[in-house]
Amino acid sequence: MERLRLAFIGSAGIPNRYGGFESFLEHCAPVIASFGHQVIVTCDAQLYPEKVRSYRGVDRLFLHIPANGGWSILHDLIAFFSVYLKSTHIVVLGVSGGLWFPLFRLLCNLAGKRLLVNIDGVEWRRSKFGPGKRRLLRLLDYLAQKFSHHIIYDSEVLRGFLLKGVQNKASCIAYPGDHVQRIPGIEKKIGTALTICRIEPENNLELLIEGALGSSLETYTIVGNWENSKYSIDLRARYSNEQRLNLLNPIYDPHALSQLRESCSFYIHGHSVGGTNPSLVEMLFYDCTLVCYDVLFNRKTAGDCASYFNSAGSLAVVLKNPGKVDAVMRRSFREKYTSILISSQYINVAKLV
Repeated sequence: MERLRLAFIGSAGIPNRYGGFESFLEHCAPVIASFGHQVIVTCDAQLYPEKVRSYRGVDRLFLHIPANGGWSILHDLIAFFSVYLKSTHIVVLGVSGGLWFPLFRLLCNLAGKRLLVNIDGVEWRRSKFGPGKRRLLRLLDYLAQKFSHHIIYDSEVLRGFLLKGVQNKASCIAYPGDHVQRIPGIEKKIGTALTICRIEPENNLELLIEGALGSSLETYTIVGNWENSKYSIDLRARYSNEQRLNLLNPIYDPHALSQLRESCSFYIHGHSVGGTNPSLVEMLFYDCTLVCYDVLFNRKTAGDCASYFNSAGSLAVVLKNPGKVDAVMRRSFREKYTSILISSQYINVAKLV
């Protein structure tokens, strides 16, 4: 068997302390390693005070430069050189390091290595960024696609955002959801809803809250980074007196998250951009009613396993008159989002590049 030496850079690290890429790595990197391949994941050192080098068979390298925000461009450069001599394939998660991709490609070509990029969810379209930053992100996206040996995108909808002429070096690989913890015996709390997301404008939090308050829900719990930005702080303050709202800071403990997910009647997903949003994929493995903002990304991920809305009013209507959960269809969708399948797809792509 050909033994790969795969390095994943560009994320905050494992175990998950941030979001989608980190969730993917936490659950797929160990599976890839279990197939006999060497796997390295770079980590944002400030998030991991314990600094244990090995995580479930995966080597962790700790970098003392933040992985997110403006520092991410420099982080990706340092991460690349930290894994360059240790790997045969370097997978860059996100396009923040796009500025360096011409250099990365040259160095990989000289050493017979391969450079892959997961382009994430069209970052340059996110409304949280101003016009200047969106133009920069679009340039970084262009450079990452142009100079990588292979492109990975996580939803077929994102294929429309690939550059002309790169489709022959691109593969669609989603995120896993079968790692979620199930807790037998927890009863659904009638009239309760849950959302787990980053508190950002493109996740439509105001719309979700207004729709929930206009429905007959007894309790709506939102778990997110409420202390992360002026937007999130102001939004929490505005609704702090609403007795039906439960606005919680991020929860990473699997058991605590599972208790919330098992017990809610509805899961409300407000993402309007991105690809296969991991939080929605994970909820497909529970049995509550899924209610999603009506965009192609969400319809491609959940299909007829969810109901859809496009305004606070239509959300309130859906919550009052939900459709039935189709258990057979839900099971068929779950088969698309397993860690074994997705890990195998990454391995196969790496072998073919």
